[in-house]
Order: sequence, then structure tokens, then C-alpha cells
Amino acid sequence: MNEAKAARYQRLRRRADVVSAAAGIVVLAVFGLTPLGASLAAWTAGAAAETSARWRSLAEVVVFVAVLAAVLEVLALPVVIYLGISLDRRFKRADTSVGGLVFAQLHAGAVGVAVAVVGGVVVHVSARLAGAAWWLLTGVALSAALAAAVRGVSSLIARSGAAAALQDPALTARLARLSADAGVPVAGIFEWREHGHEEQTASVTGFGRGRRVLIAPDVLRDWSQDEIAVVVAHELSHHKHHDLIQALMLDALLLSSALAVADLALRSAGAAARELPSLPLIALVAGGVWLAATPARHALSRWQERRADQFALALTGHAEAFVAAVRRLGALHLAEDRPSAVTRWLFHHHPSVDERLAMAERR
Repeated sequence: MNEAKAARYQRLRRRADVVSAAAGIVVLAVFGLTPLGASLAAWTAGAAAETSARWRSLAEVVVFVAVLAAVLEVLALPVVIYLGISLDRRFKRADTSVGGLVFAQLHAGAVGVAVAVVGGVVVHVSARLAGAAWWLLTGVALSAALAAAVRGVSSLIARSGAAAALQDPALTARLARLSADAGVPVAGIFEWREHGHEEQTASVTGFGRGRRVLIAPDVLRDWSQDEIAVVVAHELSHHKHHDLIQALMLDALLLSSALAVADLALRSAGAAARELPSLPLIALVAGGVWLAATPARHALSRWQERRADQFALALTGHAEAFVAAVRRLGALHLAEDRPSAVTRWLFHHHPSVDERLAMAERR
């Protein structure tokens, strides 16, 4: 892999992500710190005027947050097109069309708006039920919703019609033995034929005995069985060590802390969480705290990934296959071999390619 090419690609991606985040911060600041938020709230009250009195305040929250989230999604569209058309075509020779990108972003935007509306409603209801402790109730409720969503998405993927039983008896038997040796029972081994996931390799989805191993068609076609085994063993480690639960627990703690800081900001401004113009300020402050905690979240992820690499090597004993798989993944994602310490700290949730290869060589 051309390291200079990967470094340029990742640097440009990071810049685009920073620009997108900065645009979102500016929008939230404008609506949260200027009279524009009150103006939007007044317009929202008029739009929801025909709603019954019992549901009017809730309808106002839904409309207010939906409009604000839609503005954020529209602003994100140029960055998405830039990443998909300019960067990916230039560096990865991707053939994604503008129409396809716009459609995918509209779909993702609809999901984003829905998630934002749920968050706004939770804040509103929590403020009415818990008063000054709204931030705590909101943190608990959103953390529970996040955990449920992760579980639901995993189960949906595992049972998706795009996943078909693997038609390779030898590989199926080998991966079944691997899961048994790992102490992670699975319901079956499947080929993931979902379109639009060109960078997908292998994963283990679901929970308990409903887990399924999913392997991308390109991996089945081009990778050796030893390489597939070490990647699947890596994914099994995340389930063996309950990495998702650990990450969710950290996220819940950070989310509640961010909301507590937002509550302090509201008190300083003489505002209340139940007021519509307060919602952008809550999102701005809590989002800022969340961004500030990024190094902590990434540090946990990198530690989990290192443990998963060690687990995969110990379980399979295939160091050469592990090295080959890491190199394949690095080339697939145009990952930098030797990113700077600051870049790793702020942007990387996986160890660098060089770190992973050095670890394999030491075994």
C-alpha cells in the first residue's frame, strides 16, 4: 500500500469531518445563543396550533427538533458528496454516483432526524417529570434507548434476508469449531450479501445463542481460510469479553455527565430544559462535552481491539495469516501505517497497522 496516498486520503477525510462538525456547532450556537431559537419556537407553536391541547407541547417539540435536525442534515450533504465523489473516486477508484450518495444521505438523514426527535422528546418529558433532575432521567432513558437500538440493529442484521447460509461445508465446520473453542456459541455461519457494504469483511452479530457469523462475498472469494479464521476469531473476542457492554457503559456515563454540564449551562443562562429554545443549547453543550471525551472513548476501543488481536492469535496460532489480513484491511480502508500520536488519540478507535503487525511479530 502507498503510505503517502493513505496519509493524504485520511488527512482530507479528517478535514472534511472537522468542517462538518464545525458547521453543526455553528448552527446549534446560532439557534441556542441568539433570538433565532425563540423565533423558531414561535413558528413551531403556530405550526402545532391545531393539535389538541393534550399533545400540543409534545407536537411543538417534534416539529422544532425535526426542523433543526433537517437543517443539520442538509449542511452535512456537501461533505458527504465530497467524501463519496471527490475523495473515494480519487483515492479508491469508487464508482459511486451523486444520485446514489444523495439517496443514501436522505435515508441516513431521515434516521438522524428521527433519532434527534426522540432525544428532544426524552428531554422534554424528563424535564416535566423530573424537574431539576431532568439530566439524570434523560441520561438513563437515552442510554437505555441506545442499548436497545444496538441490540435491535444487531438482531435485525443477523436475521436479514440479505444473509444466506454459507455454502462451504469445510469453512462452515472450521468456523463453528472456532466459535466453540472461543466459548462463544453461534447459531450459524452466513454470507452477507447486503449491497452498499463494500468495506465490510466479517462480523459476529446478535446476542446469546442467536449470534451469527457474517462474512462478505469478496472475503469468501479472495481471502484464505486462515485469514478468514483470524478475522472471525477477532470478532468473537468482542463477544467473549463483552466489549459492546463496556462501551455502552462508558457512553452512558459520558452522556449523563454531558447532560449534567448542559444543565449547569442552562442554569447560568437562566433557562429551563422544558423550554424549546433551550434544546439547541443543550445539544451544543452536551455535544461539546461528548466531543471532548472522544479520546477516552477511542482509548477504550483501541484497548479492546488490541485484546481481540491477541485473542485471535492465541486462538488460531496463525500469525502469518493475521499479518496478511491486517495488510488487506489496511489497504481496503486506506489506513495509515504510522499515524501521529495526536491523530491516534483523536481519531483512531483501532491500533495502527504498524502496531498490529509489531504485536504479531512478537508472538
